[in-house]
Amino acid sequence: MPEQPEHPVVCKATSSSMSQSAYRRCLGGVLAAAAVFRIGYVLAVKGDDPLVGDEGYYHAQAVVIANGQWFENPFPPGGFAADHVPLTALWLSLVSWVDDRSILAQRLLMASTGVFVVGAVAVLARIVLGRRASLGAAAIAGGYGAFWLNDVVLMSETLATGAVVAVLCCAYVYRERRSWRWAAALGVAVGVAGLARAELLVLGALVAIGMTLLDRGGRAGRPDVSGPPSPSVRWTHLALAGVVSLAVLAPWVIRNQVRFDESTIMSTQDGLTVLGANCPPAYRGDFVGFWAIECAETVEVDDGADQSVRSAAYRAAGLDYAVEHADELPAVALARVGRGVHLFRPDQMTRINELEGRARWASWIATVQFWLLAPIALSGLTRWASPMPRWPLIVTVGFTLVLFAAVYGIPRLRVPLDVAFVLAAAAAVDGWWSRRSVATRPTQS
Repeated sequence: MPEQPEHPVVCKATSSSMSQSAYRRCLGGVLAAAAVFRIGYVLAVKGDDPLVGDEGYYHAQAVVIANGQWFENPFPPGGFAADHVPLTALWLSLVSWVDDRSILAQRLLMASTGVFVVGAVAVLARIVLGRRASLGAAAIAGGYGAFWLNDVVLMSETLATGAVVAVLCCAYVYRERRSWRWAAALGVAVGVAGLARAELLVLGALVAIGMTLLDRGGRAGRPDVSGPPSPSVRWTHLALAGVVSLAVLAPWVIRNQVRFDESTIMSTQDGLTVLGANCPPAYRGDFVGFWAIECAETVEVDDGADQSVRSAAYRAAGLDYAVEHADELPAVALARVGRGVHLFRPDQMTRINELEGRARWASWIATVQFWLLAPIALSGLTRWASPMPRWPLIVTVGFTLVLFAAVYGIPRLRVPLDVAFVLAAAAAVDGWWSRRSVATRPTQS
């Protein structure tokens, strides 16, 4: 059977003699290894271990949903809840409908989801870099501790990783197609990303605006059209992506606006996040640059207040503290970024990770892997050879660093940067391999 030609939006920057069937076999092997490791880790190490941190909320909310009480407060039961955006709890509820007591089943679902995310990384890398680099990106993602550590706990980062990959995939394909269908697909991806982690709406908007209005390349998949699209077409595609994103978000946002006393858009967690990151323990002492939940005890809120009223009070107190201590913010922001990239008190961060269900020894593996990956990724971004633009990855890295500086530093918030670094590292390794192949190729006399 003849080989199928490469899809027009797949990058051909890397010359490789690998056939499509060989590529699929290799990728299947990488995904099988990723699955064996993740599922094996859950069965051998995690099992039915007690839930810690936000795991308890996601597990309990999934059970509440499975019991037909859609996003009611599980702690204590009763009242409306929007502690976090809904996607993770909805996803976990798929197994809770079958068995509403099994923590293990939920962990196996999340581990399996992580395998699909590795496959999605391979798809993204194939679009941006080509077949050979796609296998490298999948191998890195499969063994990268910053990914699999998230895949074995019941939290939002696995779905957030997949959402970041989906946004970038749709953005790159849209660049080549410049069609209203892919503009709409980009809008769907951005909306879903916001339902996975609220801050990803900002990243999605930056990428969508850049691809529709600013990037002038593409149209490799549209041989019937020459030249860049007109400004009116660009604005129309951006508007379409925005409208579709709002349509995806609308049921959740409207529900929150109707249910809560104070205006609530994505979740009621933002107030506690702002307060915990802007109070004395987070500005000085051993936990500078981190987050302190005990600061909520310093804010007086009526006992009968709903989540939105509490969030508003926490937010106001946190912002007031940040304004009053603005002179300390530069040092605090630097500490936040340092914590997020394992350069400031990494040992303490492994202990903090342990409190969220991530084994300390595994966190140290992820830390060392990041130290090794970062210079390779930066080299890949510097010596970028793909005809696909690198600016979406650079924007993703910059967004993550700004997020750390503005909120607080913890490695699990580094998901967008990790996705960009995996792709950039794969590009660096593939470039090295290409240069080595050229250097060792015998010259013809």
